Amino acid sequence: MMTSQSSKQLKQRPNLIVEYLGSIGIEPEKTSGNQLVYLSPLTGEKTPSFYVRPQTNQFNCFSSGEKGDVIRLVRLLEGIDFINAVDRLASLVANQNPSFSFSGKTFLEPKKEKIENCLQLNTVKELQSLALISYVESRGIPLSFAKIYAKEVHYTNGNRNYYSIGFRSDNGSYALRSAGFKSWIGHSGITTIPSSDNATVNVFEGFFDFLSALVYFDVLQPRNTTIILNSTTNLKQALPYLQKANLVNAYLDNDPSGKNALAQLHSKGVKVKDRSELYEGYKDLNEMLIKHMIQKPDT
Repeated sequence: MMTSQSSKQLKQRPNLIVEYLGSIGIEPEKTSGNQLVYLSPLTGEKTPSFYVRPQTNQFNCFSSGEKGDVIRLVRLLEGIDFINAVDRLASLVANQNPSFSFSGKTFLEPKKEKIENCLQLNTVKELQSLALISYVESRGIPLSFAKIYAKEVHYTNGNRNYYSIGFRSDNGSYALRSAGFKSWIGHSGITTIPSSDNATVNVFEGFFDFLSALVYFDVLQPRNTTIILNSTTNLKQALPYLQKANLVNAYLDNDPSGKNALAQLHSKGVKVKDRSELYEGYKDLNEMLIKHMIQKPDT
């Protein structure tokens, strides 16, 4: 993706780090002077110690020791390189409603309510857009697999219309994905795919990892009940289900966020099997699929 937004311009754009965190469903818990304090998205802590300076787009995570600028944060959370992180932020800026901004005053006053996502849902339909189909297939997912679980979601941001791949959560919201873009319509939540077998539960970090597993194992639907977190920050929503299972197969990312989620499962007494050995050396199952598997023909 080519962008007119340089890394320097992005770093100097006030509140971009807050906008980015908000786009993935992460919002501040409190304020401290001229800083915002979050529950760390890197460690899944229970007491907020992730400090953000909106005006300079800097973060300091006391629970993990990580710190840096907004581009580094994107790289840590999404496991991508510098260029793709810049493109990710540039896409966020390009899709943002100009009237939807985060002023310093708004966040430096006591928080009364959470900021609502400004994206408005228009229509949800079967995947038809050639651009979106091409994107799905570029991720190693045949259309026959994707059409079962993914939708084409049309929405507005201000007075502009957009469309993306949409994955529906249990609470009716949609995780939006397209090349260089990731956001939500509604509140972030988990997606449960039920099965008659609840004794063993599969848990995936993202939808493309779930779809990659279907392709890898050559099945159109999982044999066991499956939960897609859509973000490791949603792990607590899934815990009531996971704690009841006899065994949880965890297909989480090979990054700090994924490893921390795995540690949380162990700490909560979940009987979990780490399946990341299947894609050892790769960020996630989808990365392995893209690099090492021949895409199966559509059926």
